[in-house]
Amino acid sequence: MSDKAAKHGAAGLRRNPINGKWTVIAPGRGLRPTDLGGASVPCPFCGGSEHLTPPEVDALREPGSAPDGPGWRVRVVPNKFPAFPEGHEVIVHSPSHELELEDLEPAELADVLVMYQRRLDVALCDGAAAAIIIANRGAAGGASLAHPHSQLLATSILPPLLQDELGNFDRHRNRYGTCVLCDAMDEARAPDVAGDPATARLVFDGPLVAWTPMAPRFPGELWLAPADHQTDFRQADAAVMAEGLQRALAATAATAGGAFNFWLHTAPAELRGSFHWHIEIAPRRSAIAGFELGSDMAICGLDPWEAAAILRAALV
Repeated sequence: MSDKAAKHGAAGLRRNPINGKWTVIAPGRGLRPTDLGGASVPCPFCGGSEHLTPPEVDALREPGSAPDGPGWRVRVVPNKFPAFPEGHEVIVHSPSHELELEDLEPAELADVLVMYQRRLDVALCDGAAAAIIIANRGAAGGASLAHPHSQLLATSILPPLLQDELGNFDRHRNRYGTCVLCDAMDEARAPDVAGDPATARLVFDGPLVAWTPMAPRFPGELWLAPADHQTDFRQADAAVMAEGLQRALAATAATAGGAFNFWLHTAPAELRGSFHWHIEIAPRRSAIAGFELGSDMAICGLDPWEAAAILRAALV
């Protein structure tokens, strides 16, 4: 919908011509149910409550179980209150109301990541310019229902943050001939004090690497990416990635006070340059205030080296 065509009450993407920022107008989002804050409503994502959701669009199921009934391990349904009509899905991690992603068995978490790959593939092959996986934990993280779930949002444009990342990947490669994210991981591995690895920003190494970024937007912000350069999350080995993601989420949950967000950035449908897929985890220890809103700059009250030490201490 163009700016001139936008009508009062109409949903859609709108761009502010003064600052260039995009806004999604989604009036129906205010009708979402909540079971946070003591509200007592039936949970539509629990096993046995399949009739409370729209018909499933995908699921990992036990043999012989029927769609929209019990027997599923991971279930995907359209969001009843979509931000993007062209593609907004809920990925329910398990039938259990209590098990967060980090509480699942490794094979169960790998199932969730396989579903991420399947739904990203559907969205990107079905005409979306980009698709992002997000998860909100706790009321301060924007969650409305407590049952652990993720969301996929497919967009007809490249979201500005992803577009900025793509531009920085290309500028870095043109200037240095290397991947900016691979270089960021190497810099995080380097100790701040020579010979003392405990002073690095690396939280853990392995097939999936976790580190605190040099310039975090959130106190305790943690980034994850495959050690080997990989453009598209759909190419990842879900079982291998699950082990690292489980450790990172458990450490964040233990140190973030219960509220955080994470999102997965993978290559868009028509990648014209370089990219390296990654996950960003954002603890919500403090609210975004006036300066951040008025300047589009972050104020972070926790040094990333200190944050790395705190997260390393919380690893299991």
